[in-house]
Amino acid sequence: MLILKWLLILCLALSSLPNIAAQSNNTLKYNISSSGSHYPFYTNNPKRPGVLPEIIEKVLIDANISASHESLPAKRITKYLNEGIIDFDVISLDWLPQSERTNTKYVFSDPLITVTEMLVTLPENTKKWQHVSNMEGKNVGTVLGYYYHNADTFKRVDFPSEKELIEALVRKRVDVAIIGELPTLYWSQKLNINIGFGAQYSHGFLRIRLLSKHKHLMPIINKVIKNLHSIGYINNIAEKYMKEIPIQN
Repeated sequence: MLILKWLLILCLALSSLPNIAAQSNNTLKYNISSSGSHYPFYTNNPKRPGVLPEIIEKVLIDANISASHESLPAKRITKYLNEGIIDFDVISLDWLPQSERTNTKYVFSDPLITVTEMLVTLPENTKKWQHVSNMEGKNVGTVLGYYYHNADTFKRVDFPSEKELIEALVRKRVDVAIIGELPTLYWSQKLNINIGFGAQYSHGFLRIRLLSKHKHLMPIINKVIKNLHSIGYINNIAEKYMKEIPIQN
């Protein structure tokens, strides 16, 4: 009887092992699609997905991390990350308010690539927007769901994407917008719209923002990122997409 009792305990213990293994091998979920119009970083084109999808896929493969991309609207990405529904995204610390840059809920990777945001307006209005402080109290075009480090100083007028922000400028729905420099150049060419640049709004590095519960993965992620920089992979991917962006005069 005693032997049977111990055999039963052993069977119950062994039956729990697959669940433990499954937990340790869970596939991470992530999103890097932003608005879906954040060219060259994300293109919404499976054949040429953009700089970030190509870089992140390579990082995950080389780090031997199983992960799946979850398609989400920009306004839900941060919410889902906060709630643990997804495990990481890609962001620039310079987009965030100071309080979010030190949020212990997340860990941030080493730099991937640089990203610059500008005050964008029509050419005849550029002199008016040569200082970020000129936005204070004004209506400013923004992308729904995006972070803006000093959003409490101006009035957000949200649009679904960078493309629609460019269209809003020419339709005079807003006088100025905060848009990435590269998406601005790309969409102004595609839409045949003349735009002008005011002051630089932010400039920094895109990084992986990972939930702290997975921080044990960050050393290998950073090791892979360092290697991809050293062999020129990241630069080569960026240059492949930059060819479709007109050079600013």
